[in-house]
Amino acid sequence: MTRSWERNIDGLRAYAQEKAVETARRAEETIAHLLKEQHAVNFKTVTETAGISTAWLYGNEALKQRIMHPCLQQVPAVQIKIPRREQASSASKDTMIAALRQRIKKLKEENRALKQMVEVANGLLYQREGKLRESTS
Repeated sequence: MTRSWERNIDGLRAYAQEKAVETARRAEETIAHLLKEQHAVNFKTVTETAGISTAWLYGNEALKQRIMHPCLQQVPAVQIKIPRREQASSASKDTMIAALRQRIKKLKEENRALKQMVEVANGLLYQREGKLRESTS
């Protein structure tokens, strides 16, 4: 004679549901925190920060889309840090600026002189054409 026992798994189901809600809350908080701190939002950073599994994130479609959406908009910022010893000092920058301003001034004067030379050359050509027309008429 075998008896069939009906298992009571209601408590187990309730615990699993509570655990899923808590995990989703942690994931949401982690995503919000990462966005606020301007860190990369991807599956790796969310799983490591929230302490949840990657498989669980991929299984939760809403969170999966929430993580993938910011990934499409994020452009990795290139941050080049120049060592202190290679950075220019203020005095060095001031010297470079003064040298560049002096060079600009010199080039403007040269440009002005060249424009005057072109005007003189054009005037001479105009006079020459006028004399040529008079001699041929």
